[in-house]
Amino acid sequence: MVMAQGRFWRVSLAKSDDAIVVSVLRDELPEDLREIRELRVSVPLDRWNRVFKHVLSDRKLLGGILLDFANHKEQVSLAVGRDRLFAELQRVVLDATVALVETGALALTVVDVGAD
Repeated sequence: MVMAQGRFWRVSLAKSDDAIVVSVLRDELPEDLREIRELRVSVPLDRWNRVFKHVLSDRKLLGGILLDFANHKEQVSLAVGRDRLFAELQRVVLDATVALVETGALALTVVDVGAD
């Protein structure tokens, strides 16, 4: 099930409902980005919070998290290093997270960090 899609990225819920798949839309990539056309990141649903937590922070940190789950690890740095791909990735991840919460596939919880 597609959760969010942009010009270059698609985020979908795996058929088994236990992973979120972030993939590049191959046919939409410009010629200079064809080398990342096989990039696919399959993040276990219970680990999606790591991606969501850091999507708007440092691009290297997000790239490192995605590296843990990518099929072609060498392509992650190429994708995260391109400004227009990274900006759209951020937007699609945020949109997908909202869709996941709305469908009930992902639940938000309140964590009490500063309790005395």
